[in-house]
Amino acid sequence: MGNLLEALGVNFKMVLIQAVGFLFLLLLLRKFLFGKIKDMIKARSDEIKDTYKRSEDERSESERLKEEYQRKVIKAEEEAEGKIQAAVVKAKEISDGIIKDANQVAADNKARAQQGIEVERKKALAEVRNQVVDLTILSSSRLIQQTMHRETAEKLVDDVIKGVGKLS
Repeated sequence: MGNLLEALGVNFKMVLIQAVGFLFLLLLLRKFLFGKIKDMIKARSDEIKDTYKRSEDERSESERLKEEYQRKVIKAEEEAEGKIQAAVVKAKEISDGIIKDANQVAADNKARAQQGIEVERKKALAEVRNQVVDLTILSSSRLIQQTMHRETAEKLVDDVIKGVGKLS
């Protein structure tokens, strides 16, 4: 085998020195460099894990806040609906009260108008009676002046009075 290595141009002594140098370099790198690299990789890994954990915590917190917000929105909508319904009921009560008051005022006005009409009708009727009486007296006096017979005058006055009685 030694001839084979020499035929290939491999110097066994040189390979042994390079192997020892490589092992020595590997030990030096392991002692000084690989420990620091390992610590840096571990620190970075821990940082990534912390970041992932924080993002998961923030995501779950945001989900909780979202659900809480949705509950509050639903509750606010329900309260608003209740207030709207209460306002509608109150407005209905107020409008019913206003309509009732207006109807009462209209009925009162109508009653006063009816009373006024009745008073005016009675006044007009009394005025007509007074005028009929005045006309009757006037006509009676004229008839008497014309020397009519008393019986004819009385009959004429009675007829006028009966006619006035039918008017009332």
